[in-house]
Amino acid sequence: MSAKGRSRARIRPGARSAEGSSGTLRAAWLQVHLWLGLSLGVVGALLGISGAVLVYDHEVDALLNPARYAVSGTEAAQPMLEYATRAEAALGGGARATALRLPDQERGPVVVSVRARGDGGPFQRVYLDPPTARVLDVGSGRDLIAWLHNFHESLTLREYKGREIVGAVGIAMLISSLSGIYLWWPAGGLRRGVFGFRRGFPLHRNLHYVIGFWGAAVLAILSFTGIVIAYPDAGRSVVSAVSKVSPSPRGIQSAGGGGLPIGPDEAIAAAREHYEKSTVVGVGFPTGPRGAYRVNLREIGDNNSRSGTVVFVDARTRAVLQKLDRSTRGGGDAFLLWQRIVHEGGAGGALGRVVVFLGGLMPPILMVTGLLMWLRQRGRKRASAVAPVAAD
Repeated sequence: MSAKGRSRARIRPGARSAEGSSGTLRAAWLQVHLWLGLSLGVVGALLGISGAVLVYDHEVDALLNPARYAVSGTEAAQPMLEYATRAEAALGGGARATALRLPDQERGPVVVSVRARGDGGPFQRVYLDPPTARVLDVGSGRDLIAWLHNFHESLTLREYKGREIVGAVGIAMLISSLSGIYLWWPAGGLRRGVFGFRRGFPLHRNLHYVIGFWGAAVLAILSFTGIVIAYPDAGRSVVSAVSKVSPSPRGIQSAGGGGLPIGPDEAIAAAREHYEKSTVVGVGFPTGPRGAYRVNLREIGDNNSRSGTVVFVDARTRAVLQKLDRSTRGGGDAFLLWQRIVHEGGAGGALGRVVVFLGGLMPPILMVTGLLMWLRQRGRKRASAVAPVAAD
């Protein structure tokens, strides 16, 4: 028997079968990876670019609209009701303030979200000077940052299930990033030189492999956190099955009956009775006749306003209806809370923001380089199919 024959004889049928099934699985995942990129890659790329810009939304907005950041000081010296009243007056025509955000840990304006023309109008932002409550600027709704927020959250299709569509794109990006690692993994196992540019590969292919490998974890995390944000109810249901999650605040209502409702300053006072050393970072105004105030506080030790305390106050009786803080928040609550913090680059300080910014640039780079790889492969297949005909 020849050496070649003896070599063939030593190959076990089981090994050949395993190799064939592995090749079939790899080919299947390659098709999944390819068509996810070709079908939803453009949307994913646009979401990535918009997300990268939004990591530095305040900085970019200040460059584009310096007037709204020309504040005379950092301390909010006026009553909350004064900011809300002036913001409503700036729009007129039955405008209603829905939320107010204070410049927590940064120099900037008080921002009041106002629903123009009552409950049926669009949301607009009014920017006020913290010490004086003077109106600095009124957002038009066509501002770049406001539009990018709307696009990144719902593709500007909020009333057409746009948020759910963004979540579906996030699922596709998560599958794509994880399948990319599987397809990248060398058949002969890890060895020196596989983590960087490979000799003989064109630039676009090297970029796709290297950026895809080193950034896959970041892209997977951003995709996963985006999915949880897009499907909050489903996220709560899944997490509550394995860890404690507080009741959803959506069902909270103020007491019915007559009498004048309290103002936002009274609601803040009621909330701070339980957290005397806290700092107010925002207020959500009641919606509807039974709506409640939502007071956002930052306690000592909280380095991110989103990780602070939330208190819901009855708009008529001044009673605290529900409060979430470090002592009442379960493991599931903390997990859900940190999804948005991580997604926005709020974890890890300046370095965390840089990482999320670079992660947002990955989808467009991977989409373009993957498209070039696919076009080059199609060109090779066409050339090989034409070659025999030309030879005849």
